[in-house]
Amino acid sequence: MLVNKISFILAFSAGLLGVTQGMMNAHIGKVQGQYGMIIGVSAIQIVFATFLLWRMKSPAPLQLHVIPWIVIAGVLGVGIMFSTSYATGKIGTLPVFILIIAGQMVASSIIDHFGLMGLPKNPVTLAKFGSILLIMTGILCFIKSSR
Repeated sequence: MLVNKISFILAFSAGLLGVTQGMMNAHIGKVQGQYGMIIGVSAIQIVFATFLLWRMKSPAPLQLHVIPWIVIAGVLGVGIMFSTSYATGKIGTLPVFILIIAGQMVASSIIDHFGLMGLPKNPVTLAKFGSILLIMTGILCFIKSSR
């Protein structure tokens, strides 16, 4: 199905872009400081997102019940930017993004298993759990070999 192919391409592209942004944020953080990096990058994100929303004429007005989720997502975004930038500057991109993937696997397994926030339920089966354990073992071996 075309929608699935596009989703796979977008997800893979997000991975490529995330690593590239993490590298750039680490560089900016070393030169400008972590707080300067967060403020500068966030300001550009706001300007770019505002432009996109203006050009696409987003039809939905802001719903009051999502404001708490917007605040939480914003705080989480700052935490992600800070921790990724800081850790990348200290240990490099590959270990950081392998650990990010490990964290994402754990979180997404929980989210999918319970179908949190209206997402499709995708229960964690024994086969999926075993696969995750195998991947986590590989990640542990990689991290230990990097020291």
